[in-house]
Amino acid sequence: QQEFKLQIAKIKDERKKQIVERVDQSMDNLNDRMVKHFTQVLDKTEAVLKRVGDRIDRAEERGADVASVRPLIDEAIKAIGAAREAVRVQAGKTYTIKVTDEATLKNRVGEARQLLRKDLKVVQDAVKAAHEAVRKVAVALAQLPKPSPSPSVSPSPTVSPSPTESPSPTPTPAQ
Repeated sequence: QQEFKLQIAKIKDERKKQIVERVDQSMDNLNDRMVKHFTQVLDKTEAVLKRVGDRIDRAEERGADVASVRPLIDEAIKAIGAAREAVRVQAGKTYTIKVTDEATLKNRVGEARQLLRKDLKVVQDAVKAAHEAVRKVAVALAQLPKPSPSPSVSPSPTVSPSPTESPSPTPTPAQ
């Protein structure tokens, strides 16, 4: 931050100084907001995975074969971990505009903004991958065949047909 102040001092035009300082501050604010947003999204995604995991456990207790779904849970946990690591790395980054002279100032500001945009896109892709992995777990759970009822469950009573008398032919009067 102190280095940035020294670089800004090189700019003679006061208006340009203020713009560069404002852009630098807004990039830091954007990075902080996006890190908080991605963290919240991952918290929600993790909560959904926990609920889906609980449903898988209940399905297994009822006799469903959940062996095909368990590996997907592990993949989702790894994807969430990778996304959290990407967010942690992004939180530690700062974007400083390298000011050399006023002629290249616009390009330097553009480069710093592009770098921030590119880094945020990497984190966003990691968060999307985690979300997709959790979605796959939920879809796989929904596609599991339902277990047949166990013999301990008594079948519902059925009504058996009662014997009925067949109608006797009515005698016809002789003519």
